[in-house]
Amino acid sequence: MHITHLEIHQVRNLRSLTLDCHSMANIVHGVNGSGKTSLLEAIHLLGRGRSFRHRDLRLVVSHEADELVVSAKVNKTDPLKTHQLGVRRSSSGQFAARLDGKTIQTAAQLATVLPLQLIDAQSFNLLEGGPLQRRQFLDWGVFHVEQSYSQLWGRFQKTLKQRNQLLRHGRIDADSLRAWTTELAPLGEQISTYRKRYIEGLIPHIEAVAREFDGLGSLDIEYYQGWSDEVSLSEAMALDNKRDLAVGTTSHGAHKADMRVKVDGAPAADVLSRGQTKLLVYALKLAQATYFRDQAGESCVFLLDDLPAELDYHHRQQVVSCLYGLNCQFFVTGVDKKDFDVLVKDNAHQMFHMEHGALTVG
Repeated sequence: MHITHLEIHQVRNLRSLTLDCHSMANIVHGVNGSGKTSLLEAIHLLGRGRSFRHRDLRLVVSHEADELVVSAKVNKTDPLKTHQLGVRRSSSGQFAARLDGKTIQTAAQLATVLPLQLIDAQSFNLLEGGPLQRRQFLDWGVFHVEQSYSQLWGRFQKTLKQRNQLLRHGRIDADSLRAWTTELAPLGEQISTYRKRYIEGLIPHIEAVAREFDGLGSLDIEYYQGWSDEVSLSEAMALDNKRDLAVGTTSHGAHKADMRVKVDGAPAADVLSRGQTKLLVYALKLAQATYFRDQAGESCVFLLDDLPAELDYHHRQQVVSCLYGLNCQFFVTGVDKKDFDVLVKDNAHQMFHMEHGALTVG
């Protein structure tokens, strides 16, 4: 699966840009502030419906423009499956997305057509940050291998919100609280089952990718489901009812889960250097893409922001080699063209130069 043609209008300093994409490596070089990351951001908008730089998409619309528009032609592995995908966001906040000329309602539909893996400076919070990033990592994978997961997660979130609103209400109707708990618990249990099954399938791919990289050691993943393994979720919630009432929120459940990555038996964040931590994040993302390919029969698209700034030359070479081995399309940015010349010179690729929001081949 790859993007063959991309059009971007009014995304930050990218006023009007058209790009015929290479099916493998697309290298975008140029000085800082030229628009390289905005190009990746536009692709991210197309596949996720949101920016990875700002929660408020109104800030992504070019100054004095009424709206941004990003569209692309996407080819699947099956040559008969070609899609036209487009998103539009107005400066007033209205959002619309279309697939093959028909309006689509959710970002999940975008992600199904254009599965993306993003690695930027914030991605390293996967190991060093809070559990939210690790849950998002897991949920990306489960979403793409379990067709019912998106609806299940949506139902869980809606039910959790209702229970929390009741907890904060003051006077609690015990029957109402019991009803929301009864509805929430099996949803959380099912989410946990899906996540555990996904991790079991992912670990062999992590081990295989890690063997391609130097100095990562023996990797393992432990999953904390968000409540004690010794009781069911409904039992855990019943035991902590008083605490939930006191704090006004639900203390146990799939929304409290975490994924703990270990190297040679110790927490990765405690024993790895900064460079090794970055390399491990690449390994996790590449392993996830490998698992996705094996399960879905499609490749995902990688967006790599400022690769030369994040890894030394040797490890950049290993990452790029893995990407070619996956046979997946990737867009990678950097300041200096020389940083990429040796990396891709013997492989299929296209170089682009970005300057003041304008893109040229070369």
